[in-house]
Amino acid sequence: MIDVLVSEKLVVRVPCAVIEHNGKVLAGQRSALLSFPLKWEFPGGKVEQNESDEEALVREIREELNVEIDILDRLPVTTKDQGWREIILVPFICNLQTTQITLTEHEQIVWLKAEELPTLDWTEADLNVIQSYFDYLAVKK
Repeated sequence: MIDVLVSEKLVVRVPCAVIEHNGKVLAGQRSALLSFPLKWEFPGGKVEQNESDEEALVREIREELNVEIDILDRLPVTTKDQGWREIILVPFICNLQTTQITLTEHEQIVWLKAEELPTLDWTEADLNVIQSYFDYLAVKK
């Protein structure tokens, strides 16, 4: 008899922030040292044990950008299956409580008008968030 090793797929829940400020949206460029090097994303990070999506997002934004946010709304969850792992991206519309940003993980950030978002080279999962954001804006008008 042959034993077959079947590994469980890693599922990673990642809240992210669509941060609006003065009519623009923040985009962060991933570090060259991370997965998806130099791709653009909405900042955020993995949920830790016993954390809600919202708690994780507030913590991650504090760690990555050194700012405080208000969470205003939630967009639909998007998933990206990478074979060995599945990323569950949980986007939230946010605004800034504090505005002095200090980067700790990203190469750079830019503030863009919503219609300019597609001009960047985004991670695949974040492209779905952009579409959800456009749908959100269309209903909001």
